[in-house]
Amino acid sequence: MRSPDHRSSGHFRLKLLILPLLLASGKMAAHGEDLQLQATLLRGDNGDPAPANHGPPPSDLGASLRRNYPWTNYYQITNLTVAIPPGESRDVAMSEHFTLKVKNLDGSSVAIDCLNSGKQISHGTNTLPVILGGDDTNHSAWFISLQAAKPSPPSKK
Repeated sequence: MRSPDHRSSGHFRLKLLILPLLLASGKMAAHGEDLQLQATLLRGDNGDPAPANHGPPPSDLGASLRRNYPWTNYYQITNLTVAIPPGESRDVAMSEHFTLKVKNLDGSSVAIDCLNSGKQISHGTNTLPVILGGDDTNHSAWFISLQAAKPSPPSKK
């Protein structure tokens, strides 16, 4: 995936954005605990069905994107869970081009630097959940959803 294409056109142009995600998020980490961050990279477009190596987004995320953006298809490209201790940062490689530098501020707030091919394209402090996004090639868009990971169900012994 490439960074947003800044050529002007008469087509819908999605600007780099940071939006609160209207999803029910899992329980936030208590102060002093590692933040279990769920990071999902998605592509939105009006083209063909998803390539074989890209799956559908989680249903709640896909529904939220469909309500708010004009693309008919959304594909999940990367889905990672990363543990970030309080006050520390982690680099999260979302693709060969996109990397996030995420700092756990307090278990529910994070500082995020979004880099595309090593160049910073956004910076901000947000309360989880949040979505980053921007234009991509061929009248499509990329989105990165960040939220506290839902705890896994207890295993049966």
